[in-house]
Amino acid sequence: MTESTEENNEIKQYLLGTLSPTARQRVEERLLIEESFFEEVLLGEDELIDQYIDGALSDENRDEFEQHFLSTPERQRKLRFGRALSRYISRESENAADEFIETPHLSAAVVPPHSPTWAEQFRAFWRSQTWGLRATFALALIAIITSALWLSRTTPSPRTFATLALTISANNRAEGAQARKVTLPLNADALRVSLTLPDQPQPLPAGRYRVDLVSDNGETNPLEIVGQDARSVSVVIPAAQLARGQYALKLFTSNAGDTEQRVNGSYFFTVE
Repeated sequence: MTESTEENNEIKQYLLGTLSPTARQRVEERLLIEESFFEEVLLGEDELIDQYIDGALSDENRDEFEQHFLSTPERQRKLRFGRALSRYISRESENAADEFIETPHLSAAVVPPHSPTWAEQFRAFWRSQTWGLRATFALALIAIITSALWLSRTTPSPRTFATLALTISANNRAEGAQARKVTLPLNADALRVSLTLPDQPQPLPAGRYRVDLVSDNGETNPLEIVGQDARSVSVVIPAAQLARGQYALKLFTSNAGDTEQRVNGSYFFTVE
């Protein structure tokens, strides 16, 4: 197996949440310092979505895709857009095939066989349509492009971020709690925090999580969940929300019946 293949396989496992904690930390450190690697991970996201839509994932990978990969709203939006685009292209291809008129057969000895390019097929399809169908097609294409631009502007992903791993403190107040210290690089767009779930006599109920960021002046902001598994929950905090000072992260969990409960304790850290 080549180095490139191994790296692609590691990226796929990272996106599906099947990497070991050590390997996951190594990947996240590379994301922090290697912009080219960040671009490879984004390409890996697109490839996974395409494979899921095409039914090319194994049953095991499909379950991991649905349970882990789709845990963020941004990836869910990407999947919806990919499905819509795939259906539209498939529908137009079928319409073009229905309208195709086969030309008389020409001997290969006289005219060499020629496979029309995609551009030639599109031009032939376009010329065969009425003005009304052309207008409908153009409006649909504009809508798709507009949606893609809107999604890219309204769901930006931090390109540079610092990482932090925290364990929960039994205290609900900062007094006497041991807080991790972090210094944000000047070019950091966000801080990605991995919250290790506490060990309890009874495991936390499986379901959705919610995390609130509380500053030392009492201001509270909800955070985006970007990943979760049986051992941890990951959130991203925009750098604009992190001035110098002490912060607490409060974890909530809710079951299938939307009954929410607070997990005892808080995760503390200090921005220097």
